[in-house]
Amino acid sequence: MLSEKDQELFTALWTEVQPEVSRYIASLVGDSSAVRDILQSTSLALLRKFSQYDPALPFLPWALGVAKFELLAFRRDTARNRICFNTSLLDQYTQTWAEVAPRLSEEKDALRLCVKQLPPKERDLMRLRYFEELNSQEIAKRLRIKATNVRVRLQRIRERLRNCVQQRLKLEGGSL
Repeated sequence: MLSEKDQELFTALWTEVQPEVSRYIASLVGDSSAVRDILQSTSLALLRKFSQYDPALPFLPWALGVAKFELLAFRRDTARNRICFNTSLLDQYTQTWAEVAPRLSEEKDALRLCVKQLPPKERDLMRLRYFEELNSQEIAKRLRIKATNVRVRLQRIRERLRNCVQQRLKLEGGSL
């Protein structure tokens, strides 16, 4: 049984990395129900094994390692469905994901800040395209402008956002 202090530490660490672990699992398993199941079993395994975790080391790589074994257990349990994982490839993928995930998080934060800086009309255009998932024809109809105009505006906004994200990451010492 974990002490209250360890429970709090586990909760804080797991809350921070859970979205990345979920994306890692989802990138390897297409079924959203299976992703939830594997994520839940990973969470329970992490909690059971938390006394083995070295707090001097980053939590994400350790959590991804546990998730990898939960994925392998999932593969074993569903072998009749002919889901095939190459364990060597899975090891390499897990290591790469642990290295890339923090950078992706930095990029996402930078993008969020850059989008907030867009003028309201441009934010609305991005919202229509990426949150409401409308195509340029549907956006054009809604805004009463030409579809080519929508595509050009979106391209310009994306370019500005890309430049903004790159600048923010340079200022913060991140890298692309």
